[in-house]
Amino acid sequence: MTTPTDEVSTTTHTSIMDFRRKINDPSSPYYLHNSDFPGLNICGVALRGESNYREWATAMKNAFRAKRKLGFLDGSISQPTPHAHDLEDWFTVHSMLVGWLMSSIDPPLRSNVAFMDNARDLWDDLKIRFDVADAMRMHELKEAIRTCRQAGQSVTIYFGRLKTLWDDYAAYRILPQCKCGKCSCNLDKEFLESVELEKSHEFLMGLDGEIYGVLRSNILSMTTLPALNKIYQMVVQEERHRNVTRTQDTRMDAVAFAMRPSSSISVIKDGDKEKVFCHFCKKNGHDIKHCFKISGNYPDWWYGNKGGCGRGNTPGQGRGRGGPPSLGVHAVKVEDIPGVSTPNINRASMPMLSDTQWNNFLSMLNDSKRSCKTEKLTGPQFEDADWSG
Repeated sequence: MTTPTDEVSTTTHTSIMDFRRKINDPSSPYYLHNSDFPGLNICGVALRGESNYREWATAMKNAFRAKRKLGFLDGSISQPTPHAHDLEDWFTVHSMLVGWLMSSIDPPLRSNVAFMDNARDLWDDLKIRFDVADAMRMHELKEAIRTCRQAGQSVTIYFGRLKTLWDDYAAYRILPQCKCGKCSCNLDKEFLESVELEKSHEFLMGLDGEIYGVLRSNILSMTTLPALNKIYQMVVQEERHRNVTRTQDTRMDAVAFAMRPSSSISVIKDGDKEKVFCHFCKKNGHDIKHCFKISGNYPDWWYGNKGGCGRGNTPGQGRGRGGPPSLGVHAVKVEDIPGVSTPNINRASMPMLSDTQWNNFLSMLNDSKRSCKTEKLTGPQFEDADWSG
């Protein structure tokens, strides 16, 4: 025969066993994994003070919610009675939460935070100390959003800076809510749409005007402004298009630079003319790089001092004494003249060209060299149309 005492004892034992099974259930708020320890950093954001308290608090709430422990912070899981069988487990969980909170505080600030046994008391104390939601902070964030500019950065980095400011400001902004419970006009939806529209204008106004001015005007001229995400995609596509175009222009500039022949011809000073000697015409006063009998560029004094014809009328055979010889007499190769060089190009210098483009480039370069030899070393012949007189 069972007595009332035995029935109470049986009931208590059953309740304890049920609770033990419950704390081993991962869905229970009392459940602690084997990898959990007080020094675990469950949040990637460290509390540094007033500057990032809102960001830290949001991240910590999300982490506690993921571990089903948020009820210990907001008070929804209250402390059991002094003789309850789950009292010790309740304190165990709170000690773990206190360790997690302290581990998420920046070390220089941690020494100034008072240690508490109750996680909710510590949470409320941090909120009182660092949650300074005054008008001055909101003004600073609003001013930072207004003056935020791209300033040569990529669109992704610029948008990320703006989004961080928007999130900080949203933590201070109180959303209007219906208190009577009878509204059916979707006030909250309309308010969020107005906030989204404001963000779109702020994003567009901060873009670099010289690059995205036309695109910005086209977007603002639309009857219905697209959503912020759509505007961001349009700007990123424009940025990618400009990067591709810039790459193509750079390749063309590299080809043009490689095709440009190098020139090492320098001007000889008057005091040095007596020290140089031309091995082609066997005269002093210039070197072979400046010999006009090779280049065909006769100076003005040649026509004045030499008889036969005036300036602009290069003498032909038997016309005038001492006139410059016909430019077709001397067959001089560019490769044999010191100081007159052609481009030194190899295949590895322009890896952006395909094999077909490389072969075409070499063909054009060879044609240009042959044309340069013919025009500069041969010059117009006797009785050509370019001769006068």
